[in-house]
Amino acid sequence: VALGTSSPSPPAPAPSLQHIYTNTRTPGPPEPEGHTGGGYPTYTNVEVVNDGAESAAFKQLFRIWSEKRSRNRSRNRQLGRIDKLTHVKLDVGKLHSQPELAAQLRMVDDGSGKVEVWCMQDLRRQPVDPKHHGQLCAGNCYLVLYTYQRLGRVQYILYLWQGHQATADEIEALNSNAEELDAMYRGALVQEHVTMGSEPPHFLAIFQGQLVVFQETAGHHGRGQSAPTTRLFHVQGADSYSTRTVEVPARAASLNSNDVFLLVIAGVCYLWFGKGCNGDQREMARVAVTVISKKNEETVLEGQEPPHFWEALGGRAPYPSNKRLPEEVPSIQPRLFECSSQMGCLVLAEVVFFSQEDLGQYDVMLLDTWQEIFLWLGGAAGAWKEAVAWGQEYLKAHPAGRSLATPIVLVKQGHEPPTFTGWFFTWDPYKWTPDPSHKEVLEGSPGTASPISEITAEVNSFRLSRWPGDGRAGAMALQALKGSQDSSRNELMRGPKLGGVSTSVSSTRASINGALPREQLMHQAAEDLPEGVDPARREFYLSDSDFQDIFGKSKEEFYSMATWRQRQEKKQLGFF
Repeated sequence: VALGTSSPSPPAPAPSLQHIYTNTRTPGPPEPEGHTGGGYPTYTNVEVVNDGAESAAFKQLFRIWSEKRSRNRSRNRQLGRIDKLTHVKLDVGKLHSQPELAAQLRMVDDGSGKVEVWCMQDLRRQPVDPKHHGQLCAGNCYLVLYTYQRLGRVQYILYLWQGHQATADEIEALNSNAEELDAMYRGALVQEHVTMGSEPPHFLAIFQGQLVVFQETAGHHGRGQSAPTTRLFHVQGADSYSTRTVEVPARAASLNSNDVFLLVIAGVCYLWFGKGCNGDQREMARVAVTVISKKNEETVLEGQEPPHFWEALGGRAPYPSNKRLPEEVPSIQPRLFECSSQMGCLVLAEVVFFSQEDLGQYDVMLLDTWQEIFLWLGGAAGAWKEAVAWGQEYLKAHPAGRSLATPIVLVKQGHEPPTFTGWFFTWDPYKWTPDPSHKEVLEGSPGTASPISEITAEVNSFRLSRWPGDGRAGAMALQALKGSQDSSRNELMRGPKLGGVSTSVSSTRASINGALPREQLMHQAAEDLPEGVDPARREFYLSDSDFQDIFGKSKEEFYSMATWRQRQEKKQLGFF
């Protein structure tokens, strides 16, 4: 993998991927003149890194990067707020309205949407009964389709879950069946590749703490290997979006003082509570035990085990008992790369200070947020089938030794989830949404000749797509514009899209050039508006000064905003 940058840099005497970083906090003695140190060639790039001002490229050379508390108080406060939110019921409205929060938590909602599950058997997908949802097997692969609503639109996430013991044929069948489902949904599925043990929080939230991974193949469907008489399950997590239960070898060495374990033997299920576990962990264990066993439950505290407990595990044995340190949240900035393939080699060019404008319809872009790898596919991109392999190659080549189990998410243009858009400073969800009113203006009304040829060169130079529109633009509006050649360019830019071909040219021209008092337009029912006023565009009939006074911006600024923001402001100010 060749890493590049989108910004120009001086040419090097010879191609090289070598790079030397030096820290200015503890300067050493100067090197002799002409000596590069370490035997590196003289053209090796040298970058000086100041303590506390390390770049994202530098930080990603380390598996874990910890920020100093004194220099990151504001970030710690932000992470503290996020951490606090994860310990209470998630507010779906906040996740929808604040994509940056959804991205940080890796949650599109609270997991209460519609769920469908398929298991790969005989290289085909078989539906799983809803009562068995969340009961997975390490030797199988699963498709989990999650459906939810956001901003009035139905959106989908397809999780491709891969067990540690799954065969290569099953993994291939998993990918091919995912492509079939995506074709059925016309490319609207966000596909997230998930490896057993590295499930993202939202995947866990779907099953509300009842995700259990069994070791036998498809045993919970009544087929496959028979279950052993003694089984040990490790429960990890303290809430519904961090809890998973995994079957582990039934021996004492598998225990850990920081967690809860379930030991299932003939006639009884022991809930073993380690000394380091808290009340939340115990509660989640009681949720998981309802999935695993219907036998009598018996609580066992560490150090107070009955002899029969150790006999079932084959006798006592040492196990981890040191207090577990809290996991540090990596404070690494996301990085965006443009992907291309040259002579069979993946080439990544980094885009610095990236924004939504850097995403093009022919592009395949890789967004590295450290905990996930997003591959954004433009609508006309031709290499989307290789995208997952590119993500895996990126992880393998990463200098920090990244985990190959890092989730890889395929996102198609126009179907971006908030967990992706939240990493961008601003995001217009309607940027790639076709505007029917614009299309009607360009193509003309049915049975009517297209008016584009009749518009003067001056009108043609304007950005018609920035005009307000809700699907009711008609040809007469453009004909009225054609008749207003004496008007200034600004007046033409402020022309409304009127709703019907029955509107006369004179009334249209009057609407463009005239203005009405605010009292006749604000908080008025449609039938009470002056004759000729489009109820959906009533704000447009204000004078420029009234518009600026009420909305706090010019008409051009207002109509350059996303449509949903326009509607929101009009509702608040009485123009809807």
